[in-house]
Amino acid sequence: MKLETQFPARDGRFPIDNKDGACKMTRGVVALLAVLASLGSSAAGQVPVPANGCYHSAFTPNYQAGGAYGHDDFEALAQKKIAIEMFYTGWPANRTPDFPKTQCDAIVQKDAIPHVTWEPWVNGYPFPLDGIISGTYDSYIIGYANAVKSWAKPLFIRVGHEMNGDWYPWGGKNNGGGTLGGFGDPAKADGPERFIASFRRVRRLFDSVGVTNVSWIWCPNNGSAPAEPWNQPENFYPGDDVVDWIGLDGYNWGTSQTWSGWVSFYDTFKDIYSKFTSLSKPMMIGEFASAEVGGDKGKWIRDAYLFNKLIFPRVKAITWFNINKETDWRINSTGSALSGYQAAISDPYYLSDIVTTTVENESGELPGGFRVDEAYPNPFNGSVIIPFVAPRGRQVQIQIMDVLGQEITSAAMQGQGAISYYRWDGTGAPGRSVASGLYLAIFRTPTVTNTKKLLYIK
Repeated sequence: MKLETQFPARDGRFPIDNKDGACKMTRGVVALLAVLASLGSSAAGQVPVPANGCYHSAFTPNYQAGGAYGHDDFEALAQKKIAIEMFYTGWPANRTPDFPKTQCDAIVQKDAIPHVTWEPWVNGYPFPLDGIISGTYDSYIIGYANAVKSWAKPLFIRVGHEMNGDWYPWGGKNNGGGTLGGFGDPAKADGPERFIASFRRVRRLFDSVGVTNVSWIWCPNNGSAPAEPWNQPENFYPGDDVVDWIGLDGYNWGTSQTWSGWVSFYDTFKDIYSKFTSLSKPMMIGEFASAEVGGDKGKWIRDAYLFNKLIFPRVKAITWFNINKETDWRINSTGSALSGYQAAISDPYYLSDIVTTTVENESGELPGGFRVDEAYPNPFNGSVIIPFVAPRGRQVQIQIMDVLGQEITSAAMQGQGAISYYRWDGTGAPGRSVASGLYLAIFRTPTVTNTKKLLYIK
């Protein structure tokens, strides 16, 4: 999706002046005063990652201005409870710690988990994020961290989201961009390096006061602005040791803007999702929605939640952005949109409550050294490849079946003790192309069965 600088950020804010001549750069290291405690239950530690399913989540502004709907209104429209509620809060100009306890309490009273999108509207010199890196905001961050620790309930914090865009003061473009040699490693772009340094400083300051109840989200946008090599989202990744969840943001703007066109959910997220599947982190759609104009929004919504379930299994929470702003993002922008949302989210795969058990193994490894990886591309309209690993000499029976249980085709392959590939071209015996739809690829050994879902689109 092409992004332009002229539209405002998702929460309606615009960049601020980044000049603060009084802020002197330093390169001090924050001393850790306490070791991060071991994670406990959801009552005292982080939000559990569901082994099966995906949390139903939404941004539901608690006011009516601009056609927004609050928590209760949204659930009534959706006909389903949300497990996570996202909202925005900015760093104040007076640098007084302002953890939104009242709003978090209200969300917990609704039996949901708060997701705080914490926006660093900061001043620094010569770039905004220098204010964080230099330590100017340390007392504010530590005060906020102590308030979070005292609150003592699990929550998400998403700090500095969409950093690969140019519409926020914390974005790489506004913090040195692709310039080399002005900060950190002279071989790396200064903008991403400043973001990484600021993210890590915030996280380490929380760690230093013993905060253990935050699940930290690092969340790039699906498209980068500017779309230059230095500004690709992977260049902003601050490290496994400071990230708990990987968030992904993206929107179908339809034809609501002069620069936009209709884009499917799959095309919105496929590239950025694939960039980070190698990391051992759960993923979250941090915010997403569809415009009404330019296509069938109800169908887009139904397809979105179906594709998320079938194609993006690492996504463990998905957050609808429910407001009428640049365009009407609401689930009830029309009756067909609302019925589409209600139908999509009625799937029990989308969880209304926080689980009590968590994912223990996301590698796909099965007993006996047998593993079936994700199919690609999926959805497909030519052929699809499914990688698998089986012990050398182990017989693997493969069936392609439709959702009615009828066999389309079958094959037998021998395990190689390394990765092997099964390819299906969307045909059945005797070589006739199948109809568009959902199919099952079933891999069997004498002791294990594993099934992958395939979506064929002509």
